[in-house]
Amino acid sequence: MIDFLFSGTARIIRAVIGLLLMFLAYHSLHGIGRDIVGIIGLVFIVSGLVNFCGLSPLLGGPFMRRAGK
Repeated sequence: MIDFLFSGTARIIRAVIGLLLMFLAYHSLHGIGRDIVGIIGLVFIVSGLVNFCGLSPLLGGPFMRRAGK
């Protein structure tokens, strides 16, 4: 499971979820909810690009994986 969280597929999934959240935030929400969902979407996009996963430490893995692994 930990290996999947840092795979290319999981990175793409995180980035796409982030894009969907950003789209939802700026086309459907208003007020503070727009800002909160937009920031969460941005975090998902960055996590897909930089290769870190907030769920991994909860499962006993590292927070960030180096590019060589």
